[in-house]
Amino acid sequence: MEKILLPVGCVTCYFVRHGERIDHIDDTWAQRAQTPYDPPLTNDGHMQAQRTGALIHTLEQNAASSTQRTEYLVLTSPFLRCVQTSEELCRGFHRQHTQMHSSLNTEWQVAVEPGLCEVMSENYFAEPVPDSLIDQRISDIASKKVCGNMAYDTTYTQVKQELPTYPENFQDMMARFVGTLDYTTSKQIDELLAQADVETGVRKVVVMVTHGAGVGSLLWATTRQPGAHTVPYCCLTQAQIVARTSQPLSMFGTTRIPAYQWTVNYRAYSEHLPNL
Repeated sequence: MEKILLPVGCVTCYFVRHGERIDHIDDTWAQRAQTPYDPPLTNDGHMQAQRTGALIHTLEQNAASSTQRTEYLVLTSPFLRCVQTSEELCRGFHRQHTQMHSSLNTEWQVAVEPGLCEVMSENYFAEPVPDSLIDQRISDIASKKVCGNMAYDTTYTQVKQELPTYPENFQDMMARFVGTLDYTTSKQIDELLAQADVETGVRKVVVMVTHGAGVGSLLWATTRQPGAHTVPYCCLTQAQIVARTSQPLSMFGTTRIPAYQWTVNYRAYSEHLPNL
């Protein structure tokens, strides 16, 4: 199939699994919680995310030239642990920026993307998670209850406006993540072309904060190989776009065959978290 080559490095994606969740260290938490399906991070989870944010800064310093302007967008699953991870990623990035006195752009925007949510498996949830979780999380971010260090991107159009149908099987989950990556990438490319800045030094960086199954699916979408055997908390994958097929995008959620080709430089990397 014919490929359309794209400027190397014009779009970079980072895939991050959320940090450690409270119910994985406290067996009684869910019994006391009003929303047992939506656990927050532990203290270690917050620290894991900060360290991963610092790593993103280091990688960005190596990737961006002094003549490039980089635009950062964080897309997060609506689950609280992912939104909290997003906030700490930004905090870690900013802290590293201050320590290194770097010239990188530190203005990050954030948006909720339901297409990145947890797999709606009967093994994880006894009943469907309410779609109201999406609006609640957007409200939390807009009111600065969480992600107070980022502005909400009101121009972002969600790829998927509701949570997946419960129960969700593995094939549908894979297609959902492939579609979310394809449609998000297309939007970034379209914005670059509209700005006529592809050749004048603008980079788009999208940080996708999701879940273990999501990272595995995104690894498949960018490598066409099975996901990592283990997907540790706050592990990091870096993928840079190379090309896309000449065919139009498939209808969302109908295929597990990605439309784009990527180079992947890290794969569920977690060596920056030796003690966490």
